[in-house]
Amino acid sequence: MKKKIPYGISDFKLIREENYYFIDKTRFILEVENSDRYIMFLRPRRFGKSLFLAILEAYYDKFYKDDFELFFKDSYIFTHKTKEANSYHILKFDFSAIDVRRVEESFLYYLNKVLNNFKSRYRLNFSFDSTNPMDKINGIFSYFHLNPNESLYVMVDEYDNFANKLFLQNQSSYKNIISDKTAFFKQFFTILKVGASGNSAPIKRMFITGVTPMTMYDVTSGFNIASNISMDRNVNDMVGITQKELEQILEDFGLNDSKFNTQYLALLKEWYNNYIFNENTTEGIYNTDMILYFIKEYLKIGKIPKDLIDINVRSDYSKLRHLIYTNHKLNGNFEILKNLISKNTTSIDLLVKDFSALDLIKEENFKSLLFYQGLITIKESRLDLTLQIPNETIKRIDIDFLKDSLALENIFTLKTSKLSDYLKNFALNGDLETFKYIAKEIKHQTSIRDYIDGENGVKMIYIAYLSLTSYFVIKSEAELNKGFCDILIKPLNPYVEYFAIVELKYISRKVKGKKLKKEIETKKAKAIEQLNRYQNDEIVEFYKNNGKILKKIIIIFYGWKMILCEEINT
Repeated sequence: MKKKIPYGISDFKLIREENYYFIDKTRFILEVENSDRYIMFLRPRRFGKSLFLAILEAYYDKFYKDDFELFFKDSYIFTHKTKEANSYHILKFDFSAIDVRRVEESFLYYLNKVLNNFKSRYRLNFSFDSTNPMDKINGIFSYFHLNPNESLYVMVDEYDNFANKLFLQNQSSYKNIISDKTAFFKQFFTILKVGASGNSAPIKRMFITGVTPMTMYDVTSGFNIASNISMDRNVNDMVGITQKELEQILEDFGLNDSKFNTQYLALLKEWYNNYIFNENTTEGIYNTDMILYFIKEYLKIGKIPKDLIDINVRSDYSKLRHLIYTNHKLNGNFEILKNLISKNTTSIDLLVKDFSALDLIKEENFKSLLFYQGLITIKESRLDLTLQIPNETIKRIDIDFLKDSLALENIFTLKTSKLSDYLKNFALNGDLETFKYIAKEIKHQTSIRDYIDGENGVKMIYIAYLSLTSYFVIKSEAELNKGFCDILIKPLNPYVEYFAIVELKYISRKVKGKKLKKEIETKKAKAIEQLNRYQNDEIVEFYKNNGKILKKIIIIFYGWKMILCEEINT
């Protein structure tokens, strides 16, 4: 019987009992156990953090001692069992359960529920003296002080889930949970810190998962008892899927035939791979849910899904666009995003490990936030750290932020139905009207002119709106034949007939008269030389050899006005 696909499932017991596919990550239990006792582990959404925490729970929980074989048979840890296996009382919280519409009430209710269940689960022989959950936590600590042979392991899953939602929806409410000395969320982490401090501390181990360090910084001034292992090299692939693991999954589901490997392995890498969380690591990681979504849909319909972006992944990031404008104006973060889309990379001296959600106007903080959210990842480390958009899925989500913000502030918008018709006409007939239409709208919509401050501003608009199609993949600064093409338009849909390499040149409005004419000639000659060199790259040759027709296109802008758009045939 073929295994079921565990898309969106973080219940480890369910996975092992009901024939779901399991990627064995249990070797990392040893990494965690041999690391510090109090750990924070951050990763973007949908990588498998909750499932890994469930694996830790199953391994360490006394409650599951008789189920060890059920959980871990045929896994790495089954033959590498440690003395600490099934030796802890597990006090586990999952803050994705908190309702932000009534956040304090929901939080306190949830804590009470967890604490009452914990006492009942282990049949602990003491009584809570209060209905206040903070007092109940102290009561549990007192029990373990009086029973030093018993061990307590605290797990907090998605510690920042509701706080991040609150920040994006209502910053004043977010401030309330971090600024007041009696704030309930601050009290919770203060109590945990006390429980992990001093001689015979009741909390022997702690594991906290989340997406960013912002909330921990704001609520606890860093929660300095926890060791943040998120960027340690030895846990780079503790969650997510490696290339080797992906190939094994495809083999196990019968998707490793030559046709699949030829057509789709490169596509999977382009759309879902390339996350790197340590600057000394070179192997990219695939997003777990993105891969499981693709396989689930492929097995269902026998071909690649029409929409390669899982709607659940897209919705995870939908509200982040609010971070690039404040007081109904685009802020400096918009400039970072604009340059990132036009160049595909950005740089930073060092990623910031502790920063406030209330201080994202600082460039290094915003870039670090994008990294923790998975919207950019490590490319290379030289003098500075170079960061890049990891894959096509995230690039299109980044573009959605930018496009939606421009439209929301009435700065720039296009009729998508009209643009879609032009893109279809280019795909089937090689017509250049798409490029002219975008240019015409740039010229007519005067609000956008403040953001056309050079080639990157124009290129940002083109990449953003050319990407609104399932016909093509749009690449900025694509490396072709030892150069970097401004825009590479690659076929995605198999029925596309045409593809293109585009050189986009920009001339400042300050250049006038004879100098302008000479500058146009110089820019055009340079573009022709570059395009003729790029056309000999193996990527271009690959598409030509597969029957696609190449268009070599020069676009020249004079400020916000297009003055040349033509195909060259030499």
